[in-house]
Amino acid sequence: MTGHKAAAGAIALLCLFSLACTRTEAPKPTAEAVPPPAACVAQASWITAPAPPTEIGGPGVPVTQETNCQFYQFAYQWFFSLVQPAGASGELQFETLNVYQPNQTNQCAMTKKTGRANTAKALFVRVPKDATNSFDPVVPQDILQATGGPLYDQNGNVVLYYVLYNSLECQATAAGYLPNTIEIKTSWRILKAADPAYYTMTATVPGVSQTPIILGLVGFHLVINTQLHPEFVWATFEHVNNAPDCANPQPAPAAGWSFLSSACAACLKQNGVNGCPQCNFNQGVTPPPPPGVTGTPNQVCRVFPLGTDPGSMTNGNNNDTNRFNIQTLNTQLAGFFAQLPAGSPMKVWQNYTLVGGLWTNGGVGSSGTNVQRGSLEAANLTMETFFQSGNQANCFTCHNYDPASPLTVSHIISNLLPSSVAPKRAKAKK
Repeated sequence: MTGHKAAAGAIALLCLFSLACTRTEAPKPTAEAVPPPAACVAQASWITAPAPPTEIGGPGVPVTQETNCQFYQFAYQWFFSLVQPAGASGELQFETLNVYQPNQTNQCAMTKKTGRANTAKALFVRVPKDATNSFDPVVPQDILQATGGPLYDQNGNVVLYYVLYNSLECQATAAGYLPNTIEIKTSWRILKAADPAYYTMTATVPGVSQTPIILGLVGFHLVINTQLHPEFVWATFEHVNNAPDCANPQPAPAAGWSFLSSACAACLKQNGVNGCPQCNFNQGVTPPPPPGVTGTPNQVCRVFPLGTDPGSMTNGNNNDTNRFNIQTLNTQLAGFFAQLPAGSPMKVWQNYTLVGGLWTNGGVGSSGTNVQRGSLEAANLTMETFFQSGNQANCFTCHNYDPASPLTVSHIISNLLPSSVAPKRAKAKK
C-alpha cells in the first residue's frame, strides 16, 4: 500500500506542472511471470537415421534425475527405429521380431516365427486377462477386448491384435529381464480398400476371412525396459483418425473418425458426453453378445487427453509438463515429416502420434501411490477403450511391476519360458 500512495503522490505532483494532465489510475501490480517449460527438443534424425539410446537420457544420467522430456525422447527414438524398413522384403523392423503365439507354451524353445505371414496367423482379439497362464484365445469364439468387450469400428468390423517380442525376452530369468527387452502390442482395423494414410498389411486371418483382407494399423504399444528402469517404459501411439477428445473435441478428419460416427461427433461437440446418451460413449455391451467378427459400431472418445489428469500436480507427477512435452514433440515431428519427400517409406508415420507414456520414479515397484510418472491415466483408445475410468487406471493397473517377482509385469512371459521358469500371471493391482 505504501508503494501505491507514493505513486499516486508522484502523479499529483506532475499534474501541477502540466495543463494537459488528467487523472490517472495507478498501475495495478501484476503477478510475476512464470517462465515456460524448457523446450523438449526433437530431431529429424530420429526419423531418417534413428540411433536409440539404451538408457533414458543416454549414458551417465543418474536414475531419478531423468527429465519427463527425456523419457518421451527415448520412447520416440525407439518407436522410429522399429518402424524403419528392414530391407528388400518391404517389412519393417518391428515385423522381424518374434510373433507371439497365443495358444502355444514354451515358445522360446520353438522355432521362431517372424514376418507378416506368421503375423496373420497369430492375429486375435483381446480377451479378459485372468491370473493364470491359461490364456488361449480362439478367433472368432473369443473376441473380447482386455476389459471385457469387443471393439468395432464404424464399418462394424472387429479390431484385431497381435503381440511381438524381441529375443532378449527369452533370456529372462527369475531375477528379471535383460535391458532393452521389448514387447510390442498392435491393433488393426479392416479397411475397405488400400489407404495411404495407414500402414497396412494384407492377410488372410483364420476365423475372420477366407480371402485376403487389408488391415490398417490403428494402435501401437511399445514396452521397453532399461538397466535403471526394470518396470519398463510404456509408450502408446495411435492413428490420428481414431477418435477425438471427449472434452473440446478436435474437428473430424475428411474421412471421418474410425471409431466415432458423424452424428455422435456432432452431438459431442454440441452437447458434450453427458448430453448424448444415445451414443453410449466408451461403453461395451455387458454382458457381451455372442461373438462375431462384425457388430454394432462403438462410439469412442478420449477421456484424458495425452493420458493426463486435469490439474498441474498428482502425487508428485507434473501433469502440465507431461502434456507440454508430448505436445511439443508431436508438433516438431509433424514439421519434420512435412519435409520428407513424397516417396519416403517413413512418410506414412506422420499419421501416427504419441498419446501417452508411463514409468516409475527411479524404476521402483509400480504399486506405490506416489511413484508413477508420466501419463497417469494412459490409455490407447483401441486397446483400453472401455478402461478410461480415472483414479490412475493405466498400464500398471494390469501390468503391476513388483521387484520381488519382476517377470510378472509381462502377460506373455508365462507362455514363452519353460514351466520351471515361467511365472503365473499376476493379478491386476492398483
